[in-house]
Amino acid sequence: MKYFTLFAAALTVLNAQAQCEPDFDFGESEWGASPDASIGEQFDTAYVDVAYADVFHVLVPTDASAIDPLFQLPLDSVILTEVVLTDTTTLTQYTLEDIGLEIVCNNLGSSPNPCALIAGEQYCASLEGTPTSGGVFQMSLDVAAWVTVFGVGVAQPYSFAGYILDVVGDPVNQVGTVENNDWIAYPNPADDILTIQKSSPDAWVEVYNVAGQSMPVNASQAADKVAVGTGTWADGLYFVVHNDASGISTRRVIVQH
Repeated sequence: MKYFTLFAAALTVLNAQAQCEPDFDFGESEWGASPDASIGEQFDTAYVDVAYADVFHVLVPTDASAIDPLFQLPLDSVILTEVVLTDTTTLTQYTLEDIGLEIVCNNLGSSPNPCALIAGEQYCASLEGTPTSGGVFQMSLDVAAWVTVFGVGVAQPYSFAGYILDVVGDPVNQVGTVENNDWIAYPNPADDILTIQKSSPDAWVEVYNVAGQSMPVNASQAADKVAVGTGTWADGLYFVVHNDASGISTRRVIVQH
């Protein structure tokens, strides 16, 4: 597992309320997280006005070099300092509270700060709440990794990313987007070709994967229909973003070969 996804999940650590059990099998690994964005795992899809909870399992490393090779020191702990959501269409940033969710830290009582995760221990956590607004968000976790240098605690800030939080809801509640009913993307699932029927020739479309990376469209957008070659894309979920005079809207499509 890549160190940044480990810690992204490690610092996402939550769940005093859900009472999860830290019993994930990490095998012989010294650190890890589940789900793991580096291998395509993501948070469950959330729905507006529907109670939501997703559980993380985290094994925190004992050596700071697992996070940054320049730090050849024992790791004391990591502390979650902030979680930021970035709308994938507008790039506007939000907090979890802005959309009705929260991170509930639970370090099993190993320190007074429930968001402090002690090195060498496994924890579980919960992202939970009832979403009030929809959207497709990149989720980054800002953390501080603590080591001791000559008897003094030193914190190194890091920001880890790689997770997508997809909140499906009534278009009226979409954060930063509007819903247009006059464009479609088909077939869904798509195999080699995804056709996007735009609302007008002036509209512009983009496609993103679940990691928020822009996918190549490789087609003229001058007409009202765009044929996107998806034959080399990996199977999975993608987001088609449509931008016209009335605003921005998003469709979810599956590529399946």
